[in-house]
Order: sequence, then structure tokens, then C-alpha cells
Amino acid sequence: MMSIKYEKQNGFGQKLPWLEEWRFLANNHTTSLIDVINVKLTKNEESELNELPVESKNEFINNGQVEQIIASSTFRSPFNNYPTVPSHQNLIATNFDIADQSAGLISIFGLSISTEKLAYISVIILITALLIISSVLTVAAIVTSPQLKDIIGYYLISLAVSDLLCGTLITPISIYAVLDENWPTAYSEILCRIEVYIELVLLSVVLYIFMWISVDRYILLTRPGRYEAEQTLTRCKCWAMFTWVTSLVLCCPVLFNELQAQYDRYAFLCVLDCTKMMPYAITMALLVIIPSLICISYSYFSIFVTLRNPDDLEDTYKGQLQADRSFVITFFIILSFVISWMPLLIVRLTELIFRVSIIQVPSLHFTLVWLGIGSGFWKQMARGQQKLQSQQRNLKKQQEAKKGSSVDHKKAAQKGLIYQCVVCRSQMPDLKTYGQHFENKHPKSSKPPELLAEATNSSAS
Repeated sequence: MMSIKYEKQNGFGQKLPWLEEWRFLANNHTTSLIDVINVKLTKNEESELNELPVESKNEFINNGQVEQIIASSTFRSPFNNYPTVPSHQNLIATNFDIADQSAGLISIFGLSISTEKLAYISVIILITALLIISSVLTVAAIVTSPQLKDIIGYYLISLAVSDLLCGTLITPISIYAVLDENWPTAYSEILCRIEVYIELVLLSVVLYIFMWISVDRYILLTRPGRYEAEQTLTRCKCWAMFTWVTSLVLCCPVLFNELQAQYDRYAFLCVLDCTKMMPYAITMALLVIIPSLICISYSYFSIFVTLRNPDDLEDTYKGQLQADRSFVITFFIILSFVISWMPLLIVRLTELIFRVSIIQVPSLHFTLVWLGIGSGFWKQMARGQQKLQSQQRNLKKQQEAKKGSSVDHKKAAQKGLIYQCVVCRSQMPDLKTYGQHFENKHPKSSKPPELLAEATNSSAS
């Protein structure tokens, strides 16, 4: 009893950690002398793999360094505990996890990306290509076609330029952001603020141009007699220039405030942080969003009320509505923009008002954002439809002009023939002699009874 008590007091009955660790190394025949020398007995030391955060752990796994950490942690243990040796089952499970992660990676230009990121990149590249190609084709079609150089054509050039800038300055950055997850922190934050600035400028331009288009269509329908005097090409160019200058000036505060730009890691875009700068967001809403929406809603509401009651219009206005279908096409352009952004807008307003998080799936958030960005493609499709209708309208006018000219020539010929008939009939009282004279003078012309009757009546009078 005395010896047992003496051993407990002096600690001889406890297992010494350094001795147990040495025995493990001595019994392990695969251990080399270097492994024995590299044994470190530090107090309260944990394994490297457990100390790593989640991001660093994933980085080590992707770089293939996890096996080295596991191998080094095999011979390390806390000072007051027994040596922690990973079991064979844990090593197998870890290796299978690494294999599963590497199996979902695809190597492109020396970069290993997952299939999910590859899908994101494909969608962004597709939308970028559609925006650039459709915008270039629209500008080229309007510039090279004299029939399309009207007021709506100049307004749609501004819309095409905004889509072209979006496809060249914003969406390509998102492709790089998908490949490099450290993009917001790897570079200066000024790039993120510049991206937000361009986004706000383009959004303001689009809303203002939609407002001018609705006003133009409203004046054309309600005051067609004053349309050419009020809506001239010079005034249209001035409104377009005013739109771009105003948008560039209103969005300047984003460049000088570090709190307004934040990175959306699910949409791979830098966006405006409205929660931190609420006064600026309210100012932009009062100067850009609310006036545009009110003007567009009132103009097209009045247009469609008028179109539902075409009997109240004059005949000239009815013919103009039948010939010019730009009212419907411009409304479709605006409606496609609203429908594309409406799902994301509803979700954001719901989250802001009720303080709840609705979007939990990253792919759903990505889809809603890029659905709105791709709305520019629908505007160009509507513009192509308007171009086709304009060409058909011009062709119809040319055919009517040719038909009218032929009718005028025929009427002129008939009038000349009647005059000749009247003169000849007055000089030749005998109808038979007049008929022979007419046939000799006009062998290819028939003798319409009405002409003879009119000639006879004229001569008699």
C-alpha cells in the first residue's frame, strides 16, 4: 500500500507521454530516424489540419498537401494526452474525399474549375456575346438605313450603346471573378467602385431613354398635328446628350465613398450597398427611378386607352395607327426590361422590408441577376422587328405611290382624249365621219362610249 501511494504521489503510476510516443515509434518498423528526431513535444499543441480554417483547409486539399499534414500529425500529440494517431479508416475516408473533389474539377487553360463554375462562365459568356453582337448590329442597321434615322432610332442607339458598354466593361469582369474567388481582395477596391459606377450610369440612361420614348409616342398619338414641330431630331439629340451627362454626374459619389460598393459573391458582381448609404439611394430613386416609372406608366396608359377606342379618333389618326405599329414595339421593349428585373426586385424588397433571407440557393440568385442583365438582348430583338415593319411600311408606300402615279397618268390621258374628241366632234357634225377620223388618228385606242357621250354632250353644249 505504501509503494502504491508513493508511486501515485510521485507520478510513477501514470504513463509518460514522451515514453509512450517513443514506444510507438520504436514499434513502428516503417518509421525512419528523421521521423523520430522530428518528434515535437509542445504543450497543448494541436494538429495542423485541425488548426487550419475552412478556406485554408480546402486550399491545402486542392493543392494535394493534406496527406503531408496527416503524415506529420501522426507523430505529434498534445503534451498531456496520448499520441493521436489517425486510424486507417479515417485516412481512407480523407483520401476518398480528395478524390471526389478532384473528380468534379475540369482543367481549362491550366486552371482547375468545378462544373458549377463552368456553368456560370458559360452563361456569362453567352449573355456577353448576345449583348455585344445585338448592339453592334442595331447601331449599324440604324446608321446605314435612312428610313430608320428617326427619333425612335436615335433613342434606340443610346440603348444599344448602353448594352454594348455593359457587355464590354461589366460582364467580362464577372468571368474573371468566377475563376478567381479572391478578386475583390486581390485588387484595389477602386475597381469595384468603378464597376458599380458604370452599372448605375447605364441603369439611369436606360430609364431616362425609356421615359423619352414614352413621351414621344404619347405626343404622336395625342397631338399628331404638332408632333413634327415639338419632336425634332435636334431636340431628340439634345435629350439623349442630357441623359448621358446627367447620369454621369449623378453617379459620381460612388467613386469617392468606400462604403457604397460591395461584392456579390453569388452573382460575381460589385453592387451598390444601399443599407450603408440610404440617403444616396433615396436621392437616386427620387431623381431617376420614380419620375421615369410615373412618366412611362401615364404615357402608355393613355396610349392604350386611346387604342381601345379608335372610333373616337379622326380618319387620319386611324390610318396613322394602322400604318405605324411602333407604339406596340416600344411598349414591348420597356415591358421586356421590366419583366426581366421584376423577380429580383420583388425578392430584394421583400428581404429589405421583412428582414428575412429568401434566396438561399446561390444558383437561383445568379439566375435572377443575370436574367435582368440579359434583358438588353430582348430590346434588340424588338428593334429588329420594328426595322422589318418599317421596311414593309416603306415598300407599301412605294407601291401606293406607283399605283397613284399610274392612275394620274391614266386620268391625264383620258382628259386629253376627251379634249381631242370634243374638238373633233365640234368640227365634224357627222358622227360616222367622226368615228372614221378617230379610228384613223387613234388606231390602238378603243372608243369608250362614255368618252363619246361626254364629247357629244360637250359639243352640244
